[in-house]
Amino acid sequence: MYSHFRAAPHIGAILRRAKAPRSVPRSQLLYDQAFRCTSALVLRVIRSLTTATADGVFKTQRRTFEPSLEQLAIVEFSRTQNVVVSARPGSGKTATAEAIVAANAGRAVALVTYSKRLQLETARRLEDYTCDVYTFHGLAGTLFKTVAFNDTVLRTLRREGGQPTWTGQPYEIIILDELQDCTDDLFWLTCAFISSVTHAAGGRAPRIVALGDERQAIYGFRGADSRYLSLAPSTMAGISPYPWTRLSLSKSFRLSQETSRFVNDVFLGGDKYVIGTHHGPAPLYLHVNPFKIDKLARRLVRLILKYGAERTAILAPFVRSNTALARLTNTLSRKYGIPIAVSISDDVPLDDLVIGGKVCVSTYHQFKGNERDLVIVYGVDASYFEILGRDLPDDTCPNETFVALTRAIKQLVLIHSADKKPMPFLSLSQLDKAATFVSLSSNPMQEPDPVGRPLQLGLLLPWTCSVSDMARHVPDEQLEAIVAANIKINELEPPLPRSEPIAAPEITLTDKERMHYEAVGDINGLAVVAAFEHFKKGTLTTLDCAPTRLPSIPSAEREQAAWYCREACAYEAQVSGYESRSIQMKDHAFDWLAPYLGAAKERLSAQFAGDEELEFEARLREEKFTVRDSSQLSSQATCLRGRADIVHHHGDGDATIWEIKFVGKLSLQHAIQACAYAYLWATQNRRRTPPRVMLYNVQDGEKREITAPDGVEGFRRVVEEVLRAKYSKTGVVSTQSFLASCARAKEEVEKLWEGHTVEMP
Repeated sequence: MYSHFRAAPHIGAILRRAKAPRSVPRSQLLYDQAFRCTSALVLRVIRSLTTATADGVFKTQRRTFEPSLEQLAIVEFSRTQNVVVSARPGSGKTATAEAIVAANAGRAVALVTYSKRLQLETARRLEDYTCDVYTFHGLAGTLFKTVAFNDTVLRTLRREGGQPTWTGQPYEIIILDELQDCTDDLFWLTCAFISSVTHAAGGRAPRIVALGDERQAIYGFRGADSRYLSLAPSTMAGISPYPWTRLSLSKSFRLSQETSRFVNDVFLGGDKYVIGTHHGPAPLYLHVNPFKIDKLARRLVRLILKYGAERTAILAPFVRSNTALARLTNTLSRKYGIPIAVSISDDVPLDDLVIGGKVCVSTYHQFKGNERDLVIVYGVDASYFEILGRDLPDDTCPNETFVALTRAIKQLVLIHSADKKPMPFLSLSQLDKAATFVSLSSNPMQEPDPVGRPLQLGLLLPWTCSVSDMARHVPDEQLEAIVAANIKINELEPPLPRSEPIAAPEITLTDKERMHYEAVGDINGLAVVAAFEHFKKGTLTTLDCAPTRLPSIPSAEREQAAWYCREACAYEAQVSGYESRSIQMKDHAFDWLAPYLGAAKERLSAQFAGDEELEFEARLREEKFTVRDSSQLSSQATCLRGRADIVHHHGDGDATIWEIKFVGKLSLQHAIQACAYAYLWATQNRRRTPPRVMLYNVQDGEKREITAPDGVEGFRRVVEEVLRAKYSKTGVVSTQSFLASCARAKEEVEKLWEGHTVEMP
């Protein structure tokens, strides 16, 4: 794919022919130093790019990629030392990795990244070179010969303390991508990997290139810390003995000069943090009532039609329960026929097939790493600091906001809710100069509050909380500790062998002409339980279906499966508030589940032999569930509500709560949902002893029973501790504590090699 590099004359000589400035920034001196150190720097990569023409014929084109001066400096320094790179949005981190690999032809290089998607894209790009590309979790499987599909497995490997084994290439350079998203466990894994490679190479440590951007560190709720990047020379001291150099990739090949100027001057206080590379329209700042849907939609539709739905994204701090956003997307779909892909499950990656050809509606976090020509950003006002950013200083642009503002290739649009003040740190004087300000509200924009309000730490519960949402975004490490302290999970039936799970499609083709797909995994789960309920009781409370609708259910199995799926799609649209998928699938056959529904229904039926009294979608609620705020020695209350999938009532008044899933693998979040339902059922029915609790995955047949040694109180503690973990802000760990944690991780890795001697080359 990338056939070769073309050598060029010494860059230092080219620079010396230019007129030297009187003062030169330190970064430029480093670049010049890099150029003086080499005799033949690489200037071009020749890529072979295969594309399909309109008539279906595949054609190979050769394109030239020219590394920038900043990229070339990183390439040169990586030959002899470690490099930590602050890479701005769209600055070409992958291209830099490509340049490093190509400049070190014949030398073994490894690149480690976070997402499977980025791993596959990078691997395709580097397939002609001696470079291996891993995800962090995939790397754990290679080192410890155990599939580490999540952080829970990784922590188990860490606790077990087994010695890692590296049988692959003894890498000379290891590139660590997106290091600002590193966690304590991933840092331990990184140290184990580098140490294993060092031992495999007879004691020769690899050089390290750490890539990332401190301003794009947005996964603190998962335990990530940007200091793994910024303090890499300290945290990795002793792992790789080479000196460290700090460099930047400041030039963004994504952002226009107009957008970069706007972000720098309006949101970053004039800091020239990112430099755009092309011209485009000025950002559009809309001061508007987001519930005036028709007025807002008319303004946005013109832009969406100009750039194309497939090149448009609408981003918000949150998508679930976002009424204004839901109404806008519904209007775009229903009134204007614009294809929309809404990702309501904000804790899973975006699917390229599902968002392809449509306006992508997602959270800031989900869209990180993506870009589109037109990007519309909700939540750019002071409301961000009320809940989501209450623990952040208000004199600085939140990293999440920065990420959202740097996704647009051409046109950036900001939505400022007219009833909210501007973000306190915003430069209003620069806003008038750098953006096109349009007010669609009769009210003038308010003055911002002065900066410096105290951080809002501790607990802040919402008025209501859904059981299905309560464990979202709580780190697995915390969930593991809560579960271990309060409940026992017993596996009654293990997952079936790989050949036996019911592999119903997670996505389906809905528009063959435009090649549009829709996600249907959630529809599958609803349809399976609904089919079982109708088979067992002749009712459909699972889908809130009125009895008058039941006679319309077809008798043939295939048509019946389609009917359940169609009703499940409509039900989900009603519950979530987002109707786009239902609108876009109105003419679809809903036929993807038919080959699997019979087996799924039989598997679920086997769990309930006889004529049991089963209650489906049992509504459970506690008006004032109290949670103690450990930081302030006070309590807060929320309305905790949910709907248990099945309550199996026994003749003696006891019951069994069944939490039914149709997923690839059960998780701790599923177990915690079941605990919450058990507690709510016991309190609502004034029972001193809890019901029996079953967690069952129809897809792979895994069955777990959950018990609490302390009975109802044990289940209550699970709920309280999860809510406290989710809705509490604790502030940033001190640098001293952070470095101590890194030292402990390195010490653990060193102990793995005790008694193992290595001959130095």
